[in-house]
Amino acid sequence: MARRPDPRFLADDVRLGTVSGVHGVRGEVKVFLYNPASDLVDRLERVMLVGPEGQRRDLAITLRSGAGQRILAEIEGVHDRDQARAWEGWELVVPPAALPPTEAGSWYHRDLLGLPVRTEGGRALGRIAEIHDTGEVDVWLLRGPAGERVLPVLLRNLVQVRVGAGGEVVVTEDAVDDQPPV
Repeated sequence: MARRPDPRFLADDVRLGTVSGVHGVRGEVKVFLYNPASDLVDRLERVMLVGPEGQRRDLAITLRSGAGQRILAEIEGVHDRDQARAWEGWELVVPPAALPPTEAGSWYHRDLLGLPVRTEGGRALGRIAEIHDTGEVDVWLLRGPAGERVLPVLLRNLVQVRVGAGGEVVVTEDAVDDQPPV
Protein backbone atom coordinates (compact mmCIF):
# COMPACT_ATOMS: atom_id res chain seq x y z
CA MET A 1 0.00 0.00 0.00
CA ALA A 2 1.35 3.42 -0.92
CA ARG A 3 2.02 5.87 1.87
CA ARG A 4 0.11 9.10 1.79
CA PRO A 5 2.29 12.18 1.67
CA ASP A 6 2.37 14.12 4.92
CA PRO A 7 0.19 17.20 4.26
CA ARG A 8 2.44 19.38 6.44
CA PHE A 9 5.21 19.31 3.83
CA LEU A 10 5.55 20.76 0.36
CA ALA A 11 6.55 18.41 -2.45
CA ASP A 12 10.07 19.82 -2.66
CA ASP A 13 10.75 20.16 1.09
CA VAL A 14 13.98 18.42 2.09
CA ARG A 15 13.35 17.05 5.57
CA LEU A 16 16.55 17.20 7.63
CA GLY A 17 15.49 16.23 11.13
CA THR A 18 13.36 17.07 14.12
CA VAL A 19 13.70 19.03 17.34
CA SER A 20 13.86 16.25 19.90
CA GLY A 21 14.30 18.08 23.18
CA VAL A 22 15.72 20.95 25.19
CA HIS A 23 19.39 21.35 26.15
CA GLY A 24 20.48 23.53 29.05
CA VAL A 25 18.85 26.69 30.33
CA ARG A 26 19.75 29.18 27.58
CA GLY A 27 17.25 27.98 24.98
CA GLU A 28 19.28 25.48 22.97
CA VAL A 29 17.46 22.48 21.52
CA LYS A 30 18.54 18.95 20.67
CA VAL A 31 18.11 18.00 17.03
CA PHE A 32 17.73 14.46 15.68
CA LEU A 33 19.11 14.49 12.13
CA TYR A 34 17.80 11.94 9.63
CA ASN A 35 21.26 11.83 8.07
CA PRO A 36 23.78 12.48 10.86
CA ALA A 37 26.68 12.07 8.41
CA SER A 38 25.57 15.11 6.40
CA ASP A 39 27.93 18.07 6.28
CA LEU A 40 24.96 20.36 5.75
CA VAL A 41 24.96 21.02 9.51
CA ASP A 42 28.11 23.10 9.18
CA ARG A 43 26.66 25.33 6.47
CA LEU A 44 23.03 25.94 7.39
CA GLU A 45 22.06 29.45 8.39
CA ARG A 46 18.29 29.31 7.95
CA VAL A 47 15.68 26.58 8.01
CA MET A 48 11.96 26.28 7.72
CA LEU A 49 10.58 24.82 10.92
CA VAL A 50 7.35 22.87 10.32
CA GLY A 51 5.09 22.28 13.30
CA PRO A 52 2.85 19.36 14.22
CA GLU A 53 -0.19 21.22 12.84
CA GLY A 54 1.60 22.35 9.68
CA GLN A 55 2.69 25.78 10.90
CA ARG A 56 5.74 27.05 9.02
CA ARG A 57 8.38 29.44 10.39
CA ASP A 58 11.46 30.56 8.43
CA LEU A 59 14.14 31.21 11.07
CA ALA A 60 17.86 31.63 11.48
CA ILE A 61 19.49 28.64 13.14
CA THR A 62 22.95 27.75 14.36
CA LEU A 63 23.76 24.04 14.59
CA ARG A 64 26.73 22.54 16.37
CA SER A 65 27.90 19.15 17.53
CA GLY A 66 27.20 18.25 21.13
CA ALA A 67 28.42 15.30 23.16
CA GLY A 68 28.51 12.03 21.23
CA GLN A 69 26.27 12.13 18.15
CA ARG A 70 24.02 14.83 19.57
CA ILE A 71 23.40 17.94 17.50
CA LEU A 72 22.50 21.13 19.34
CA ALA A 73 20.84 24.19 17.86
CA GLU A 74 20.18 27.79 18.68
CA ILE A 75 16.96 29.04 17.08
CA GLU A 76 16.42 32.72 16.36
CA GLY A 77 14.47 34.40 19.18
CA VAL A 78 14.73 31.49 21.63
CA HIS A 79 16.48 32.42 24.87
CA ASP A 80 15.25 30.06 27.61
CA ARG A 81 14.07 26.49 28.30
CA ASP A 82 10.38 27.35 28.09
CA GLN A 83 10.74 28.96 24.67
CA ALA A 84 12.88 26.02 23.50
CA ARG A 85 10.32 23.48 24.71
CA ALA A 86 7.72 25.04 22.39
CA TRP A 87 9.76 23.84 19.37
CA GLU A 88 9.86 20.14 20.37
CA GLY A 89 8.42 17.99 17.59
CA TRP A 90 8.94 20.59 14.87
CA GLU A 91 10.81 19.42 11.76
CA LEU A 92 13.66 21.21 10.03
CA VAL A 93 13.30 21.50 6.26
CA VAL A 94 15.18 23.32 3.53
CA PRO A 95 14.58 23.83 -0.20
CA PRO A 96 16.52 21.60 -2.60
CA ALA A 97 18.74 24.56 -3.55
CA ALA A 98 20.22 24.46 -0.03
CA LEU A 99 21.69 21.01 -0.68
CA PRO A 100 25.28 20.81 -1.90
CA PRO A 101 25.77 19.47 -5.42
CA THR A 102 26.30 15.74 -5.61
CA GLU A 103 29.56 14.23 -6.78
CA ALA A 104 29.68 12.16 -9.95
CA GLY A 105 28.21 8.73 -9.26
CA SER A 106 26.14 9.82 -6.28
CA TRP A 107 22.53 10.97 -5.97
CA TYR A 108 20.12 12.18 -3.37
CA HIS A 109 17.43 9.64 -2.50
CA ARG A 110 14.83 12.29 -3.26
CA ASP A 111 16.09 12.43 -6.88
CA LEU A 112 15.70 8.67 -7.34
CA LEU A 113 12.19 8.29 -5.92
CA GLY A 114 9.69 7.77 -8.72
CA LEU A 115 12.25 6.89 -11.39
CA PRO A 116 11.54 3.85 -13.56
CA VAL A 117 14.01 0.97 -13.28
CA ARG A 118 14.77 -1.48 -16.08
CA THR A 119 17.38 -4.08 -16.85
CA GLU A 120 20.00 -3.75 -19.59
CA GLY A 121 17.83 -6.06 -21.65
CA GLY A 122 14.89 -3.65 -21.39
CA ARG A 123 12.76 -5.52 -18.82
CA ALA A 124 10.73 -2.98 -16.81
CA LEU A 125 11.00 -3.65 -13.07
CA GLY A 126 8.87 -0.80 -11.73
CA ARG A 127 9.40 2.62 -10.21
CA ILE A 128 11.42 3.38 -7.08
CA ALA A 129 8.76 3.81 -4.39
CA GLU A 130 10.90 3.62 -1.25
CA ILE A 131 14.59 3.56 -0.39
CA HIS A 132 15.83 1.86 2.75
CA ASP A 133 19.36 2.64 3.91
CA THR A 134 20.53 -0.51 5.69
CA GLY A 135 24.03 0.80 6.33
CA GLU A 136 25.72 -1.71 4.06
CA VAL A 137 23.60 -1.29 0.96
CA ASP A 138 20.52 0.64 -0.10
CA VAL A 139 17.44 -1.47 -0.72
CA TRP A 140 14.89 -0.15 -3.19
CA LEU A 141 11.23 -1.06 -3.12
CA LEU A 142 10.03 -1.01 -6.72
CA ARG A 143 6.35 -0.86 -7.65
CA GLY A 144 5.05 -1.78 -11.06
CA PRO A 145 2.15 -3.46 -12.85
CA ALA A 146 3.39 -6.89 -11.68
CA GLY A 147 3.48 -5.81 -8.03
CA GLU A 148 6.30 -4.90 -5.68
CA ARG A 149 9.91 -6.01 -5.93
CA VAL A 150 12.76 -5.55 -3.45
CA LEU A 151 16.07 -4.68 -5.08
CA PRO A 152 19.31 -4.55 -3.06
CA VAL A 153 21.46 -2.01 -4.90
CA LEU A 154 25.17 -2.52 -5.44
CA LEU A 155 27.11 0.08 -7.41
CA ARG A 156 28.58 -2.61 -9.65
CA ASN A 157 25.03 -3.44 -10.81
CA LEU A 158 24.12 0.10 -11.82
CA VAL A 159 24.61 0.61 -15.54
CA GLN A 160 23.08 4.06 -15.80
CA VAL A 161 21.37 6.55 -13.51
CA ARG A 162 19.74 9.61 -15.03
CA VAL A 163 17.82 11.86 -12.64
CA GLY A 164 15.38 14.63 -13.49
CA ALA A 165 12.74 14.77 -16.18
CA GLY A 166 12.91 11.69 -18.38
CA GLY A 167 15.31 10.03 -15.95
CA GLU A 168 15.64 6.31 -15.41
CA VAL A 169 17.81 3.71 -13.76
CA VAL A 170 19.29 0.80 -15.71
CA VAL A 171 20.62 -2.22 -13.81
CA THR A 172 22.46 -5.35 -14.88
CA GLU A 173 20.52 -8.56 -15.34
CA ASP A 174 22.54 -9.94 -12.41
CA ALA A 175 21.02 -7.30 -10.11
CA VAL A 176 17.61 -8.92 -10.37
CA ASP A 177 17.05 -12.30 -8.81
CA ASP A 178 14.58 -14.64 -10.45
CA GLN A 179 12.04 -14.33 -7.68
CA PRO A 180 8.70 -13.01 -8.80
CA PRO A 181 7.54 -9.63 -7.51
CA VAL A 182 5.84 -9.73 -4.09
